[in-house]
Amino acid sequence: MNKLNHVAFIMDGNGRWGRKKNKNRNSGHYAGVQTVKKIVETSIKLKIPTVTFYVFSTENWKRPKTEINFLFNLVNSYFKSELKNVVKNEIKINVIGELNKLPNRLKSVLKETVKKTKKNKKIIVNLALNYGSKKELINTFKKLKLKKLLKKS
Repeated sequence: MNKLNHVAFIMDGNGRWGRKKNKNRNSGHYAGVQTVKKIVETSIKLKIPTVTFYVFSTENWKRPKTEINFLFNLVNSYFKSELKNVVKNEIKINVIGELNKLPNRLKSVLKETVKKTKKNKKIIVNLALNYGSKKELINTFKKLKLKKLLKKS
């Protein structure tokens, strides 16, 4: 039995990889999706129950709008074309982060993906989109403060 329960990947450097290969940044992002597929397949073989990919941080909003749109379209088109395979392979998809700021078409595809995969049990794949450690800390402190206030009343 594998002792690993959860492995996380920060998806950083795909754009630089694309440029290093004398291509554009978007070709690097596309190659990153292919790598994610390989990681999930290997994780299933190794019986790693949970994998998390940090896909798009709040800092990524500083990138050029064309690159941001490409990234969102890449995620969107992947799940539109691969959802049947994801379901068939018993992959459960969770999405974490502040999703309200994402484009509606992407939120819709992600919502459908989460819904259609919620009963799958072979592996859990978490996608962190529009996440940021600073924002998470602020939200956590607000929740703790609220709990403290509720206990006093």
